Amino acid sequence: MKVIETPIPLTELEELAKRAGADVKLTLVGKSGRNGIALNRVLIEGPEEEIERFMEKLRLARAGG
Repeated sequence: MKVIETPIPLTELEELAKRAGADVKLTLVGKSGRNGIALNRVLIEGPEEEIERFMEKLRLARAGG
């Protein structure tokens, strides 16, 4: 289980998980803001390997890869 804060909407995160083939469950647990940017707090549940697969896909997407 892991909680992240990201400006990416939950629907886009779910699409990233699907493209990564990661068997994770994503749940929006709240919203916050930092420096005028709205952030979604997202709970990621699943086996550690699957969470890492999803996080790697997220890192690549944010880096433009």
